[in-house]
Amino acid sequence: MRASARAVVEQVGDRTVFRELASQPPIVLRRTDRGLTMVTGAAGPLGGDRTDLTVVVGDGASLTVGSAGASLALPGAHGGTSHASVSLDVGAGASLHWEPQPLVVARGADHVVSLDVTLAESASLTLVETLVLGRHREPSGRLRTRWRVRRGGRSLLAQDLDVGTGAPAGWNGPAVLGDSVVQATALTVVPSRSRIDAEPVDTVGGVRCDVFPLTDPAAALVVAIGPDTVRVGRALDAALQRRLLLT
Repeated sequence: MRASARAVVEQVGDRTVFRELASQPPIVLRRTDRGLTMVTGAAGPLGGDRTDLTVVVGDGASLTVGSAGASLALPGAHGGTSHASVSLDVGAGASLHWEPQPLVVARGADHVVSLDVTLAESASLTLVETLVLGRHREPSGRLRTRWRVRRGGRSLLAQDLDVGTGAPAGWNGPAVLGDSVVQATALTVVPSRSRIDAEPVDTVGGVRCDVFPLTDPAAALVVAIGPDTVRVGRALDAALQRRLLLT
């Protein structure tokens, strides 16, 4: 299955309005009171599926993007790799909060996620991704993620992850996930922020949370890993709140 979706918002007066909203299953986009919600219109992604999503936030506009439920990557009937590509473009003085529900990678799945983000120098961003390796008491399929973020025409972040069954040796070592099955990653970009220092590692209730300042003083990366989405989500939210309150 191949599918694409696109949403474009612009600032008109003091309101953010949708100029374009188009989608096809399994990606279904719905305008809601919160902003934009992604609704799953079919099972998957399944092996062999390929989806492309583009979101454009025009100059001065503000948009929150979430999803109605978790995504479940599954093996296809004939095997194969599923691919999901996301492109986010945030204009001058614009703001995007991107936080879909978790992506769960089931046994036998082989899924690739590519995320490309382009930010204007004065754009603000909160980007949250939560990954779950396997369903309850189930070994995980393979997952590869690729983040490429540019701000003001310069590279801000390039990050790759390759985990799960079939990934190169070492993915479950102490430098990556260890015994954890949930990883949540957040990138915040706040133009007015002064440079921050790395915080001491916070390990509570089986959850490890790290805050990494980037070379760009406006940006910080937060990574939390642990045994379940509830505890990992709480740790990530607490770290994000501390970071955003310091802007």
